[in-house]
Amino acid sequence: MSTKNTSFIVIPLNLLPSERDPNATEESIEAEKQTIRERIFNKSNSELSDEDMVLLRALGSDLNINAFALNFRYSDGRVNDDVEEANYLNRRVVEVLSVDSPEDDPTKIPFYLTSTEFGYETYGNCAQHFKKRLGLTEDKLDLFVLRNVLMNPFPTEGNFVDKMMGIFKDVVEKEVEVSICIIQRHSKIGFIMQGTQNVYLVHRSMFYLASRRRQLIASVTLDAKALQTYQDAKKSNPQETYFLSTQSKEDLDATMLSDGAFEAVITSKSGKTLATKVTVSNFKAIKDRPLNSKYRDTAYPSGHMPFYLYGSGSEYHIDHMLLRAPNCQLSGSNVKLSLADVISEEQIREGCILIAHDVEEEAMQPFLPTSELVGGSGPTSKKNFFFQSGKKFKVSVFKDKYSSKHGGPGLGEVDYRDRLTTGEMILGADGEVWTDSETVNRDPFKRAVPVAAWIDEFNKIGMELE
Repeated sequence: MSTKNTSFIVIPLNLLPSERDPNATEESIEAEKQTIRERIFNKSNSELSDEDMVLLRALGSDLNINAFALNFRYSDGRVNDDVEEANYLNRRVVEVLSVDSPEDDPTKIPFYLTSTEFGYETYGNCAQHFKKRLGLTEDKLDLFVLRNVLMNPFPTEGNFVDKMMGIFKDVVEKEVEVSICIIQRHSKIGFIMQGTQNVYLVHRSMFYLASRRRQLIASVTLDAKALQTYQDAKKSNPQETYFLSTQSKEDLDATMLSDGAFEAVITSKSGKTLATKVTVSNFKAIKDRPLNSKYRDTAYPSGHMPFYLYGSGSEYHIDHMLLRAPNCQLSGSNVKLSLADVISEEQIREGCILIAHDVEEEAMQPFLPTSELVGGSGPTSKKNFFFQSGKKFKVSVFKDKYSSKHGGPGLGEVDYRDRLTTGEMILGADGEVWTDSETVNRDPFKRAVPVAAWIDEFNKIGMELE
């Protein structure tokens, strides 16, 4: 179905006859695909020669279930190598070609697909080889795979295959456009503000929007008027959290990391605009690491929770290391440190990791929605949540052995020979503590799941069965 000129590629799990040849080349495989297109597509069984039938029988699964997967090409012809991006495309396609909501009309779905996942632990080399054929990085992420079931023993009759291929191609091409949009789309870039003596910005990361798929911490300079306004606001209301965002949609690399200056607006958590047309300069990245799937860990930290530690003077701040998705952004400004040994500003500049002991991150993940973490009742109420104002932690501080731009995985692994000190950390006022498990995991293109509608549908089924 796919060619070198299509925006996507389709790879069946079962190898083509030419692919089984140990001396196979890209040219020989493509030649066989073209033969299939010319000699089998658009023909009925009666029109196929004996030689064509031999080739047809050699294609696909031995059963009536066929597994395959999709990937997409960029406009310059490059094939995407990110497993998560390919998974996202496949998920969107199966959502279109299946009943995914009570609002879906089964009679309007032209044909149905199902799906499965090839987990690394279960499928091992099979999953890795399939990724390779799809042009993907051979990492340990699960691979999302599509399946169709052949319900008719005469698929070549009535131009059935050609019609089905046309429908499928239209669906895939539309979803590829979404995938490209996710990668190329620019947006307003938002940061959490930390510190008053020296201002630090913590990027509000998003795993599922390419322009925001990075963990970025930077020190900046604000123009004098905006800085004074911000300092006065923090002094008068330390319980408020403030954000800085670009005034227009920007390319983060082009705007900040190249020129180091841009125009921004400062707002509060309560929605008040504090300052506009703020000149931000001297943008210096302390940490700037990609959050693409190939740079993430395969497991959450166990027995502790790691944070980046940074700051200057008497103000020190932390930001939770986003090592795997889904995750939760946990940031603390002006934390109080009582340490056995003093950490120099030079050591802080070179990079430090703070480990909060007795915090079992692996057991906490994935986190509940933010509103339930900090505004719910019972075990999820604010008073019971571990990351809030006044909470104390036993901590160790380590030298970060990786550079500020190192991609990972394994960034949270520490060597106890590099431990600088131990002690206690206390989180600051409410306005100095930020928790967000929603923005970082939000998929801006995901169709909302009508949970209430599903409940109503199940209740109707239950009443019918009574």
